[in-house]
Amino acid sequence: MAPQMYEFHLPLSPEELLKSGGVNQYVVQEVLSIKHLPPQLRAFQAAFRAQGPLAMLQHFDTIYSILHHFRSIDPGLKEDTLEFLIKVVSRHSQELPAILDDTTLSGSDRNAHLNALKMNCYALIRLLESFETMASQTNLVDLDLGGKGKKARTKAAHGFDWEEERQPILQLLTQLLQLDIRHLWNHSIIEEEFVSLVTGCCYRLLENPTINHQKNRPTREAITHLLGVALTRYNHMLSATVKIIQMLQHFEHLAPVLVAAVSLWATDYGMKSIVGEIVREIGQKCPQELSRDPSGTKGFAAFLTELAERVPAILMSSMCILLDHLDGENYMMRNAVLAAMAEMVLQVLSGDQLEAAARDTRDQFLDTLQPHGLHDFFKKKKKKKKKKKKKKKK
Repeated sequence: MAPQMYEFHLPLSPEELLKSGGVNQYVVQEVLSIKHLPPQLRAFQAAFRAQGPLAMLQHFDTIYSILHHFRSIDPGLKEDTLEFLIKVVSRHSQELPAILDDTTLSGSDRNAHLNALKMNCYALIRLLESFETMASQTNLVDLDLGGKGKKARTKAAHGFDWEEERQPILQLLTQLLQLDIRHLWNHSIIEEEFVSLVTGCCYRLLENPTINHQKNRPTREAITHLLGVALTRYNHMLSATVKIIQMLQHFEHLAPVLVAAVSLWATDYGMKSIVGEIVREIGQKCPQELSRDPSGTKGFAAFLTELAERVPAILMSSMCILLDHLDGENYMMRNAVLAAMAEMVLQVLSGDQLEAAARDTRDQFLDTLQPHGLHDFFKKKKKKKKKKKKKKKK
């Protein structure tokens, strides 16, 4: 079938691409053997030099086969494939603005570029996730061995230092999402599966416990910006809210990382409403649910406490949703709400120039805090701030 005629459907699992689906749906014809992969990759590279990013339309099976055999193939082949796919997606992102502006673009050419975009992104993201899975397993080995020789093992497994490779890929995907790629789809409505593909790799990277290490700050920031673009341009709010709640429940290392991300989206990306959406979800958790899930509750409490320190004014407009937790049995949630109130009194509701409504809110917060040891809260907050100032001076 000619490349312009078929449709590439983003699969939920790789196996779906092996099965015949609807009319004109792309199906992988052959999973190549490992010995045939290097020459087939070279053939793809030659086709790319001649045809550009659309070469993927006729060579997707090669990349699918590399992904299929990923654990068994030579580290050098993995690295060459990654480097090449970055080049392919980068070139496509450079060429797409002119293509998207071309009013004479035929339907078949538009479909070809749409298929190539989906195939190229699918291939790059699945390769990224394959490398990340191997890196996570290496990290588990490092925990068992006390971290000795980690860098050597990482390079032995991949042929290069994977942690340094993630950020450029995420920045490339962000650059792609900033284009008006929606015009490649019928009626300019981008399919949810494509947005889920790109954002899904961000959440997958966040699951790695080493993501909050200082050296991984560039990766964290790249993830935050990619998701920020998805939120502002691709209606990702509901999905992001659901995912953040799930991740707070299952990954205890993520509260500070997600606080930093949500704070940035609320301020730099103008997405204040995501704070309200997340807080509403947390506020609706019933006491029984919280008592059944202590690790999740700990995650929610840490998230709210740190969010109040970062963006107290934005969080304050959603505080009414959380007040029920003050009467609940869960001490972690109760303390988190009280700590958030104390933060708001210190950062937002202080000074002599407050309007009447703000003074009323402050007085209500103080009345709530008083029975719970008002002075203890403020002492703790002041000590924390002094420590932070000392650290900054150093």
